[in-house]
Amino acid sequence: MTKEENIADLRLDRPLRPGGALAGDLLDRGGFAARVTGVLCRISPEAGLVVSVEGAWGSGKTSLLAMLEELLNAEPENQRAVVVHFNPWLIGDRDALLRQFLASIAKAVKLTDHAKEGKRVAKELKTYSKAFDVLKLIPGAEPWASIIKSVVESVGNASEAVFDYKTPDIEARKVALENALRKFPQRIVVLLDDLDRLYPAEAYEMVRIIKAVGDLPNVGYVLAWDEKYVSAALDKLSVPFAATYLDKVVQVRLPVPPLSFPQRVALMNKALGRLEKEALEQHFKSGDERLGSLFHHGLSELIEQPRDVVRLFDVVCSIEPGLRGEIHLADILGLAILMIKAPSVFELLSRMPQAFVGRRPGSRTEFRDVKEVVEHHAAERDLAIDRYPHAKAVRDVVHWLFPQTAKADDAFTFGRIELGEGHLAAPDRLLIALHLSTRPDDLSLVRVRQYLFTPAKRAEIAASLQPDNCIDFVAQLGNMAEGLGSDVAIDAESLAIAIARLVEGEVFIRRARDRDNLFSMKAERVAVQAIGQLEKRLHESPAVNLAKRILSDEQALSVASKIAIMNFISDDCDQLDYLKVPVEHREVALEAFADNVKSTAQNGDLFAKATPDLTLWVLTRLKPEHCKLVFEAIQKADPTLDRFVEAMLKGAFDSHKGQSYRLPKNLQELENFVAIDLLKQLAAERLKDETLASHVRAAWRALLEEKCIYGKDGSENRD
Repeated sequence: MTKEENIADLRLDRPLRPGGALAGDLLDRGGFAARVTGVLCRISPEAGLVVSVEGAWGSGKTSLLAMLEELLNAEPENQRAVVVHFNPWLIGDRDALLRQFLASIAKAVKLTDHAKEGKRVAKELKTYSKAFDVLKLIPGAEPWASIIKSVVESVGNASEAVFDYKTPDIEARKVALENALRKFPQRIVVLLDDLDRLYPAEAYEMVRIIKAVGDLPNVGYVLAWDEKYVSAALDKLSVPFAATYLDKVVQVRLPVPPLSFPQRVALMNKALGRLEKEALEQHFKSGDERLGSLFHHGLSELIEQPRDVVRLFDVVCSIEPGLRGEIHLADILGLAILMIKAPSVFELLSRMPQAFVGRRPGSRTEFRDVKEVVEHHAAERDLAIDRYPHAKAVRDVVHWLFPQTAKADDAFTFGRIELGEGHLAAPDRLLIALHLSTRPDDLSLVRVRQYLFTPAKRAEIAASLQPDNCIDFVAQLGNMAEGLGSDVAIDAESLAIAIARLVEGEVFIRRARDRDNLFSMKAERVAVQAIGQLEKRLHESPAVNLAKRILSDEQALSVASKIAIMNFISDDCDQLDYLKVPVEHREVALEAFADNVKSTAQNGDLFAKATPDLTLWVLTRLKPEHCKLVFEAIQKADPTLDRFVEAMLKGAFDSHKGQSYRLPKNLQELENFVAIDLLKQLAAERLKDETLASHVRAAWRALLEEKCIYGKDGSENRD
């Protein structure tokens, strides 16, 4: 069997088939099948034999029967057995089980090379079958006389045909069949599969049939079943001592060998071949190492049967395409194994993700400590996990996927949670995983990679960003670039410029205006950090000139303002170790910055930037001689000066009342642009306008009254 056929069989959950079973044996079970073949040598003209191959659902029993058939058919011709297949699950008629069972044997022997003996056996089997056609096998009535007696007593005179089958007639037919079987020159081996798929009453009926006819000479039976299921079926039908009852039916009971660790590895590797080639690409730097880590932390123990691998990858193949490049493949596998082996844990994860990661994904306003939240839900996690037989393995997977739960349980953990690596423990990654794909507001790591490596897509990607993900997007650009190996080539300089300009996009402007999230970093600061990470990849000369280039870039005013603060205003500017402007370039860079501010004001675009307030503040601190010209340009574009006053008087932001406005502590910073008295005259006129927006009115009042006023309701901040 070819590798492609093996993979196709696994994909369809199709067992190995005779003719290719031994060649396709990934689990080294050929030796076990050979031992069963050896046991079947005990079948003789004097006695039959019943052997059971016992294993849980999906353990590979049907594949073992295929190997057994191959081995039987490969025996020397003078020893070769007649192999009969019987699958009671396909009959669909409980009352026809015995008739069809004996008919299957009759058909098989009739088609042998020993035509004369085969026809005689087939004839006796048919006669024997008819003798039972009107009888029911009654529990405890296996002796032939007891069977007849029980049937007569149960139907009385309602069926006169019953009285035609006297005990000597039944026994005579059995003796005739036995004599014919003893003269048949071949063993007959009946392979019975899927007994554990029957309804309890059907399973019980089949067990009674095997017990009633199982002692026929020269006939052996191999029963493939889940002993626990069959015993439970007998218990359900009130059969006393069900396990002992099976011992009376079966002479040799053989458990299917459990999967060894190497066999589980082999199955998993084979299953990986089911995935699309793109799924196995190196989307994250940890790559296969993370897959191996998960396998050793619980996953291997939950792969108990071959069918577990099939079920696992059925789920993975379904959800992976929508999560590709967003969630690490190992984390997708971890999520999928919880779905199929611990559904209560997955249900809790879906309903209450904060129990695993400390905050509800998507929420930005939770104030409780992550550790405290995870510890608070420990009892609920334990209740969901402990209901499973392999609770320890389930808990190991949970601890591996969500390190915070391991810490709460005082268990070992690597403790690393990387959003950029697609870890489920990062709440925003978990949100994507639970939705099985990214939504417009989600941060897409696929788009981050495309922005890094495909300049032609940058404008399209920038246009697709949303207020809720734009800042995280910039942060991940830097993180992902920093994580790239030195052998991965990117144009770090052009990418740095692109990031500096990206912050001036519409979505960042909307984010800066809304300011509803106190815990989010400002876009220009995140961008500077990302650019600093890129600077490490540059050679000395481009790195030295990078800050100067951005300060001179008219399309990057917000980031330029932040770099100017870092270099010329901050108390830590002397210790600055990235994006530092060389001393000899400082004046030229600042002049270029001031010219850009003036040009933008003249174009009427200054207040369409992300941080006009920051830009004006930097200008008045570092290049005050340019402020008058900039003010004139602003006034010409907007005589009301509403946006200028709003920007220059913007004060602190309060989580309760929002933005406040007040005069700067150093009034000279404002007077570098215009005399405050002139602005106060204009303020008196503007406040007569009843249509003024509340935040603009608050800014003008703060100027005129020299107080701190909230834009939300016009109240005064007295702190």
